[in-house]
Amino acid sequence: MSFHDRELCPDRIVTDAGAGFAMGAIGGGFFHFLKGLYNSPKGERFIGGAQAVRLSGPRVAGSFAVWGGLFSAFDCTSAYFRHKE
Repeated sequence: MSFHDRELCPDRIVTDAGAGFAMGAIGGGFFHFLKGLYNSPKGERFIGGAQAVRLSGPRVAGSFAVWGGLFSAFDCTSAYFRHKE
């Protein structure tokens, strides 16, 4: 797919926000699971890892979604004002 074959801006913003959410959910979930394993007492490590994912995973995923959406919004805005892609 070439650079000019990308989808229109309103759809691109939603798509990039969703892709950012997915990347944040997977990466943040993995990171916080390992962090929860490490910081939990012996015998409760798996529960601590799962709890860390449950509490911190959506926060990281939301942050990545906001970043992806804002990046696409600024990209579309600059393309609109410059009349160039």
